[in-house]
Amino acid sequence: MDISFQLNSSTEAFFQELEKNKKALQDSWAYITETLNTALLQQDVETLLSLIPYMEQGEGTLAYAHIGESRRVLRILHIIQLELTYKKTPFFLHCTNKNSLMEKYMLSLFALRRLAFQLAEDSVKEAQNYLSTSRLSIFAIYIILQEDLICPTQALYDGILSLCSAYWNAADKELFLSLTAGR
Repeated sequence: MDISFQLNSSTEAFFQELEKNKKALQDSWAYITETLNTALLQQDVETLLSLIPYMEQGEGTLAYAHIGESRRVLRILHIIQLELTYKKTPFFLHCTNKNSLMEKYMLSLFALRRLAFQLAEDSVKEAQNYLSTSRLSIFAIYIILQEDLICPTQALYDGILSLCSAYWNAADKELFLSLTAGR
């Protein structure tokens, strides 16, 4: 069996499954979106975190498997869960709906990418300004760096540590250094 046949078969099976589950997929994504919007508007942490098991084991697994944005939503929920466990400022602070939450995530991601790639001086300065004022937790920064295909260097980690030192305490700095050691 040749590779192109396997690829075509796999792709065809994916789209058949997608079509078969279209209604359930739309319903699960609508539930995730509605729950996010309601929980963020009310700053209801319990409801917000209830989406983790829904997406990992419940009906939301379908959305996770077929909607790329749902992977970022789940990543953000795990960040928030860590932040709350360690009593850090939660990522969702000042976010009132899914769109503002995703915007904050994407702005954070792009700022980290700008620092990593260092393409233009103005771009790097904007990223530095964003990171130095956004009060992102070590968990948010570390998980975004690891999960969104940024290949961080020690110089990037050092730069982030320098930028965030203004609002990270000594324990945060130590944890960040231990997470990034040898990476």
